[in-house]
Amino acid sequence: MQEILRASSPILRDWRNRLDVDWVLRGQGADPTAIRSHHPAVTKFAERALAEGMPLLNPLVIYRRQAVESVRHERIALRGGGLLTGKLVAEHLAAAQEIVLIAVTIGGRLEDRISQVLERKPAYALALDGFGAAAVETLAIAACCHLSEVAAGEGMDTTIPLSPGMIGWPVEVGQREIFALLDTDKLGLRLTSSSLMVPRKSLSMVVGLGPGVMKATKTCTYCAMQATCRYQDHYAAAQS
Repeated sequence: MQEILRASSPILRDWRNRLDVDWVLRGQGADPTAIRSHHPAVTKFAERALAEGMPLLNPLVIYRRQAVESVRHERIALRGGGLLTGKLVAEHLAAAQEIVLIAVTIGGRLEDRISQVLERKPAYALALDGFGAAAVETLAIAACCHLSEVAAGEGMDTTIPLSPGMIGWPVEVGQREIFALLDTDKLGLRLTSSSLMVPRKSLSMVVGLGPGVMKATKTCTYCAMQATCRYQDHYAAAQS
């Protein structure tokens, strides 16, 4: 039964990416304004990474919509099989009529290029890595925006996207639950023994659909890095 479920996961292709140099700098954990003012060489690396990295992207989104069967304690049972467990998902998805499981990736070609230049040009490799981080983040945002438009057309709202590793949903739990229901092999995606995604520049998440779901403006409140992250405006930047 599990294989039948996994075999029906559609793939969305041909995403347009609106990346710019500021996104690449943010992907490196830097403040674009400060870097442009005080570190022009870093900006040059970011510009080069943007130009070289774009042709290496293979942005793909795989998803599955599944109706909610029941919600008990901190367990959400999905119709046809599958469970989502944990305090975070129970809190945000309890009112959902459907759950959308999503995985996004930019492929592995950029990682191969980073490995090629890492020893000889570590500063440029860092810029390429920042580009990749920005690319997968903007892809995830675009996928959620697309889903919100689809849901609105059906008279439903969407929750914030919830990703394994957020507070209340351990990565080793959430990744296994999502991957159990998505045919990620179609994307060349797999999990390591420590529940990390390969290719590395990939993300997984779930979104709840329904007329009365809990809505919020951003996911930063539930991110385990909220205390140290200085760049919690990425969603707004991607929408502008």
